[in-house]
Amino acid sequence: MVNSLSTCLRALGPVHPAGAIAAGRMEPHGSTFMRRWIAVAVAVAVAATVTAAGVIAPASASAVSAHARPDEPGPVAALKSQFVAGHGVRFREKVTTRHFIGGRRVGVDRYRVKGVYRFGRSGVVASRLTHRTDPRTLPPEVRDLNEPVRIILLRKGIYLGMEGLLPNRPRRTSWLRLENPGLLSIQMINVLEPATLRGLLATTRRVRPGGQVGGVSTTRYQGTITARRLYAVSPTYRAMRGARPRGLAGSLAIRWRLWQDAQQNTRKLTGSYTEASAGTPGGDRWRTVFTSTATFRGWGAEVRVKAPPARSVINFDDPESGGDAMAALPRLPVPVPGRER
Repeated sequence: MVNSLSTCLRALGPVHPAGAIAAGRMEPHGSTFMRRWIAVAVAVAVAATVTAAGVIAPASASAVSAHARPDEPGPVAALKSQFVAGHGVRFREKVTTRHFIGGRRVGVDRYRVKGVYRFGRSGVVASRLTHRTDPRTLPPEVRDLNEPVRIILLRKGIYLGMEGLLPNRPRRTSWLRLENPGLLSIQMINVLEPATLRGLLATTRRVRPGGQVGGVSTTRYQGTITARRLYAVSPTYRAMRGARPRGLAGSLAIRWRLWQDAQQNTRKLTGSYTEASAGTPGGDRWRTVFTSTATFRGWGAEVRVKAPPARSVINFDDPESGGDAMAALPRLPVPVPGRER
């Protein structure tokens, strides 16, 4: 069953910049235009049951290095050893989306995220992050409105915070709370999930020295995973996407590279994929290229993540909020491979 959060967000629907430009629907001014450029609220659906770890087999025994095989002890066991309550890891991520129509680039979206993940004994139990749109990708007339969006993901709720989020409310009300069906990360590939890390490494095609990352020597793993396979192994991707990707969406290839240190802690992850239309008679073919680079540091550090003070929060489903909550809902261009647009 899809909860009210998913229903509201899917009703909003993602704005595809390339399509909006082609149709001439981009508003030149105002808060609506700002929301289309800056913000996608985290579109989520109820996560499916976690697939058994043994579902995904390596691409081929000969193609995958012995070091890359997801057998424990190894990277998955190393990740699980980090699951100590009250501790976690810090991360930074850069995401770029380039839009093309008829071979001509018509738009670029860039944003940066930084934050922390908090672990429990079984994995990530909470996260806190700040999402900031690169002002260079915004029209000059709205760059001054480019406020960072703060996001807290807890099992009991998603909190979105932003200066001036609810202008019709007291100034102290700066957080919007939504029900959380199980989303604790908005990263395209969440390698802090043991099942996802295991499934990803099962698609390894090449292993080589990775050089220095964050001042430590690393090993680099490289491969390609389809959206269908990622859906099978990743609870985060299932929660973000909702329905299982089928047909061409399921065959979408996501290219990835993973750097791990001598203790087999992940230090860096890159991912990229391309979505395109088949084109229509008399129409131009559009293409969208997504790339992301995430780095991780401070493994094992003490981490605190808690909900904002209750006096500063308004619930999305609160009937007294009227249309304030829907109007204030920030929209953030989070890549979800194979999502219908």
